[in-house]
Amino acid sequence: MSRPTTAHDLSGAMVLACRVFQPELASLEVSEDRVRYLDQGLHRYPDQLRLELADALAELERDPAVDRVILAYGFCGGGMQGLTSSRVNLVLPLAHDCVPLLLGSAQANPCVGCGGTFYLTPGWIDHGQTPYSEYFVTRDKFGDEDALWVGEQMLAGYDRVILVDTGAGLLPRHRRYARDMATLFDLAYREQRGHRDWLRRLLAGRPDSGLTVLPPGKAVDFSLYPQTEVSSPEKRE
Repeated sequence: MSRPTTAHDLSGAMVLACRVFQPELASLEVSEDRVRYLDQGLHRYPDQLRLELADALAELERDPAVDRVILAYGFCGGGMQGLTSSRVNLVLPLAHDCVPLLLGSAQANPCVGCGGTFYLTPGWIDHGQTPYSEYFVTRDKFGDEDALWVGEQMLAGYDRVILVDTGAGLLPRHRRYARDMATLFDLAYREQRGHRDWLRRLLAGRPDSGLTVLPPGKAVDFSLYPQTEVSSPEKRE
């Protein structure tokens, strides 16, 4: 049974998040005026993601009422590298990508998204780019055969699709999307229960297992994260 959601005390805090977390943050009663979302497609371009994060953080820092920024981001292929604040504390999860946060994985397995599984969530389907969404874009331009080839190249090394139910609004259309993607690219399909506990602890804004709080002037660095196999930017489309 899911734990009841409770509103978090975010006084003095803003959340800077990837758009894929919108369903989970809404389910945890985080009001839209407390979140600045960035586009999921930036994950493909870590250098651009780094610039967009820095710009968004600088904008949030200009509000004197903000004393901490909570980052709903994994390391994202280096997109977080070097991010620093001049005035506020940064609260961030020590995960290599978004998938462990959505599964609620423990610190012992911070890179559960690595390997041959392509994970989907309602937020990823509604707000992200996937090989399946790219298939339709490419098909409209170049035809079905080329579109299928492009999707297969994007999924090289993957053998299954897992749809994660985070308890934040999984609908029949999300299941259809995930099943159709698996069928089109001849991948196995299954569903897995996710948890929002890691996100809950992140929103609390305190140092905790799998989390850290960086004071002003201290930059995000790869050395902060558990050293394990990490997924490359190409592995999460």
